[in-house]
Amino acid sequence: MNKNKRKATWAVLLFTGGALTLSSFAVPGLVNSAVVAKDRPEEQTGSLLDLTGKSGPVLKVEAPAPVSTVNEELVERMTEEQIRQITDALDKLSRDPRISGRDITEAEVNRRLVLEDGYVYDGLRPKELLPLVPGQAEFYLDLDNNIYTYPERTMTDEELLQLIDWSYRLNYVLSSRSVTAPPVAQNISKTEAEELAAESVNKLFEGDVSKLEATVLLVELGQDKRPTWTVHFAPYRAQTLRGQGESCWEYNVFIDAKSGVVEDTTAFNPSLKRTPIDEAAARSIRKDDSWIQEAIRIVQDQQRETKAVVKASLTEVETNNKRGMVAVELLLEDGSSYTAELRYPDQSLRCLIYKSIIPSS
Repeated sequence: MNKNKRKATWAVLLFTGGALTLSSFAVPGLVNSAVVAKDRPEEQTGSLLDLTGKSGPVLKVEAPAPVSTVNEELVERMTEEQIRQITDALDKLSRDPRISGRDITEAEVNRRLVLEDGYVYDGLRPKELLPLVPGQAEFYLDLDNNIYTYPERTMTDEELLQLIDWSYRLNYVLSSRSVTAPPVAQNISKTEAEELAAESVNKLFEGDVSKLEATVLLVELGQDKRPTWTVHFAPYRAQTLRGQGESCWEYNVFIDAKSGVVEDTTAFNPSLKRTPIDEAAARSIRKDDSWIQEAIRIVQDQQRETKAVVKASLTEVETNNKRGMVAVELLLEDGSSYTAELRYPDQSLRCLIYKSIIPSS
């Protein structure tokens, strides 16, 4: 699967039962803190935790989460005029939003994350809607030009809630526009997809997702619009955990909806500290066969692949050096391949991507 297609998918996964993934159209500067976030390759920003071992991730498991009513509430609250205003903006705006003045700060992003869980699960709402024209407040969105202006001072909780509320309204309209799309062809059911995803996470990361919230969506990817199940596992109130700097693991899994082949399984933790790979380290990695051997071990021992590896090499080196990742491509005897992304310097697995030579039919 094309990496850019996978990343773009998480940018437009809208209402997902409870939590909502913000699109890049909605809020500039906040996408990196959202799920499914979760869209450039999933960048893990911050410096709160260093990985020093290869043991399976420690999961944050909670009691069953209350069901969000945001979607149903927006159906009742949004007027036809409000919906038409957003629809008109979506039709005429062709670029991502811009920022006038300062960027939103990390502290404000963390506060927004905590407030968003309050918005989703506790019914926390702003007193007023986000202003959509200049001159009405210090914080506003110039909707006609798609430009956000943040106040020079620290944003209040009310302003952050206005931003959250606007993002949910925007994505609600986006999701409503796709409701009439024809059904996607599939052989694998939603339940089967979730089971396959859970099995893959367990194999590769020894992760028990039984008490995590699962978001399962059927989407069409690539120019050929291949039906794909996207499964996201996250702890209850994951936004709050992130905003408070706590370590929690989440998982994304992509599954071919016709064949049931797991194409991508990724583990990420927003509190991880990344270590970019400088030139000296890159030279050392190129001479160090242990990276390739670790990737082979993961594919054979954890993925339980029985086909022989006939070629192994590092790939996308320059890009991955900046991300603190070492990607190893393994070509199998039948022409299919795996790409294992290993974190630098500890060689822990971030994701395993499978590419089959046989297209789904």
